[in-house]
Amino acid sequence: MKFCIALSALSLLAPGVLAGPAKVERDIATIQGVLSDINSQVNALQTAIQATPLDPEAIVAQSDTLVQTIKDGAVTVNAQPVLTQLEALGLVAPTQQLADDTDATVQTLIGVKEDIVELGEGCTTLEALQAQYEAAQELAAAIVSKVPDALGDIANELAQSISTAIQNGIDAYQGTCDGGEPTSTTEPPTSTPSPTRTACPAPKK
Repeated sequence: MKFCIALSALSLLAPGVLAGPAKVERDIATIQGVLSDINSQVNALQTAIQATPLDPEAIVAQSDTLVQTIKDGAVTVNAQPVLTQLEALGLVAPTQQLADDTDATVQTLIGVKEDIVELGEGCTTLEALQAQYEAAQELAAAIVSKVPDALGDIANELAQSISTAIQNGIDAYQGTCDGGEPTSTTEPPTSTPSPTRTACPAPKK
């Protein structure tokens, strides 16, 4: 009899029980999708940096695409409900992967700094990195806002690791907007004045 009562109660709760996990799965999938989309653009930036010959304009163009993807992603994340502790754990792996790929891409960009500066695009690249950093901060704030307080510190550390990787690039390119880039003008050689000759006096007779 008790079994029948319990079975009846479970059948009444089943729609709500099933609806909850399904919604949660959609919420997590949405945020995971945001991280995946951003990571794809990070990898595309890595490809642009490694292209031969080096094309700074293509790098900046891909960076702009990445920045817009991050900004759009932050808006999407902000629209999601707050996750539970168990649900939030599903964001650890994709966030860590994004941080690792971002670091690898920035390190590659640092590796070609000399070539980019020689092409006169050091300042443009620095500004692109700064735009990435600002967008990454927006994303980090959005992610942390969807994680329970108990996991807030961990989530913030993970999210900030993306910004830290970008900051390394900013540090490397710092000064390229302050006249630190080479110019194509060449100063004319300094002329050396010819020595003045003094006439010798005529011999006396």
